[in-house]
Amino acid sequence: MTSSAPHILDRLQGEWKFVREVPGKATITGRAHIVPTSADRARYDETARVRLADGTSLTGSQSYRYKRLAPPANGFDVLFADTGELFERLDFHPEPDGSLRADAEHVCGADRYVSRFVLDAHYRLHVEHAVTGPNKNYVVRTVYRRASRSS
Repeated sequence: MTSSAPHILDRLQGEWKFVREVPGKATITGRAHIVPTSADRARYDETARVRLADGTSLTGSQSYRYKRLAPPANGFDVLFADTGELFERLDFHPEPDGSLRADAEHVCGADRYVSRFVLDAHYRLHVEHAVTGPNKNYVVRTVYRRASRSS
């Protein structure tokens, strides 16, 4: 990524559709919005329909706050919306195929979240969280696509 390219946080702003899979547990579909709240911050809000493996259907929502990292980094901190505490720090780097990738790790008590974010050349955002802990062992995979071309 060259210095004249837009910052990743600016590139992600707008409306997205997503599909999230938790194999053997749930499929989630929804919409996410990333909107700026100041020059160096943005808000992520999603609404979703959850279909559990047993056929149960639920609705849900979640929010995060993003804080732009200082140059030369091309990334942002993902903060929990309710507490402002750091969930993950994402610093995106170019890959040989033209995509941008960031890796992160978060430890919450005895649980560990290892994450990878990839913005591909087709402008899809792929997010994977591998979650392990005493009572957890699963992978959450989400693919985001722009909700409209005007975004």
